[in-house]
Amino acid sequence: MEERFFYHSFPRGASIDDGIHKGCKILASIRDFGLLLTPQVIEWNQPISSGGSRAFPVLQKRVCFTELAPFELCKHAEKFGHFALEFEIDVVRRLGAVPVFYVPQPTSEAVDGSVVGTALLAIAMDSHTVIQRMAYLDEVLHGSTPVAENFGWDVGFTRSPDGRGHYTINRDRAKNFLAAIGHAVTPWSNLREGAFALLNFFHPTDNTKHDRALEYYREREWRIACGFRLKIDGKDIDVLHVPTQLERERFLELDREFFDRKISTDTGIFETLDQSLVHPGLNGKRLIEMVRRVVVPKEAVDRAKTILAELENPPQTISMDEIAPR
Repeated sequence: MEERFFYHSFPRGASIDDGIHKGCKILASIRDFGLLLTPQVIEWNQPISSGGSRAFPVLQKRVCFTELAPFELCKHAEKFGHFALEFEIDVVRRLGAVPVFYVPQPTSEAVDGSVVGTALLAIAMDSHTVIQRMAYLDEVLHGSTPVAENFGWDVGFTRSPDGRGHYTINRDRAKNFLAAIGHAVTPWSNLREGAFALLNFFHPTDNTKHDRALEYYREREWRIACGFRLKIDGKDIDVLHVPTQLERERFLELDREFFDRKISTDTGIFETLDQSLVHPGLNGKRLIEMVRRVVVPKEAVDRAKTILAELENPPQTISMDEIAPR
């Protein structure tokens, strides 16, 4: 039976000749810092019974992997990049990767069962919003700033100015209500983080822009798309981190146009690097040391080996030609 692995490919969209210089710079960055989770806004549209649709954008942070047999990598590289990190399946799991949840988009008529996927995703979005409001209220009620016995609270969405609501909240009743609803379950702040992280793993099944049914579904994507903590020496330690100043400078040098861009969301405009996360590796082991093989164009093999030479145990570097179908 043909062995299969997970591949993280780069740089996307570049030809072999154009991509070698950038691919080597990305490889050096991964050697020094690890993998970078970058942000992308995906907008979903849920048909509503009164006509039209409800749009809800999700700002996802992710780094992606595709499960392939080695002979499939050459074809994959044409779209996703001619450099690839090859990982054992168990390693990608330990790094925190989860399969993408593919959601079918509604048909053009949107009067049939094809709306189920986006309806469930909308429920997940609304569940996150409810938890977010609960968490915020809990912080207000238990914060260092005194709260009046009765205080006003505005709720709503940026895209729905007519749907905003104003409420008067009784401090003591709200405390009691939150204590009852949150009894013996995950704390509100952690629930908020988890509900938002869950939204990072949804992706459409179809490439509607180019009218290609099931194109995304066939990619068999897994992704690392949220931070997580490990207990080290009795302390909970975040594995992923926001890029440091040194890392930011390197990423901007690598691709200023991409990393200097602004991302517009319903809650404001954000810097790309402020919404990115670095995964440096696990348990004191650098991420590059967890790679099985580095696959590059034959013209880049020597440069890639030089980049990795400073490592104590560098992964094997091979040419894409060595695993091409015969």
